[in-house]
Amino acid sequence: MALKSTERTLRKCMRKLLREKHLSKITIREICETAEIGNRTFYRYYSDKYALFEDTYIKEFYEKLDITDDMYIYEIYKRILFQIYDEKEFFTHTIAVKGQNGFCEILEELLVPHISSLLTKDSYIDKAKDYFIRRDIQTALLMIEDWIKTDFNKPPEEFSEFIRLCAALHGKWEYQIAMKDTPDDYTLEKFLNSEW
Repeated sequence: MALKSTERTLRKCMRKLLREKHLSKITIREICETAEIGNRTFYRYYSDKYALFEDTYIKEFYEKLDITDDMYIYEIYKRILFQIYDEKEFFTHTIAVKGQNGFCEILEELLVPHISSLLTKDSYIDKAKDYFIRRDIQTALLMIEDWIKTDFNKPPEEFSEFIRLCAALHGKWEYQIAMKDTPDDYTLEKFLNSEW
């Protein structure tokens, strides 16, 4: 019982601290002082602050998205956007965490298996499928990062639709280029009205 309670306390403290500053500015000592525990207790649960950060994101946010096995990826993005919008202070600092334990990298690893499971299984194209899934997720995450950096210039609902339309347009352009066609020229109005 104490194990779960201590983990919850540490995650709560990480959320609090990430609302105030970037992860690189947070120390283990500060986490322990906020949680009112000793350093040795911290290391009983987590190897470092990055492990706590990852656990905090997964348990406090990702698992609360209620993603089903057959859920459409753009519905997942919409849920993520609403979550980010509701926790602006936390995610403004979180999105800046890069590298192996970065927010985008963690989210990518969580989303890839879900999206892969929705697509055709074919050993010949599985490697290419994984590459394109990762690239599409990374593109969406870059757009989300830009959305956060521009102070949430569109409401989550509108921005999730923008991500979906960008993916569709990019897919069409890729197809046209692969087939040696000239990519269609689109105006913003046609794009927003889904005129393909």
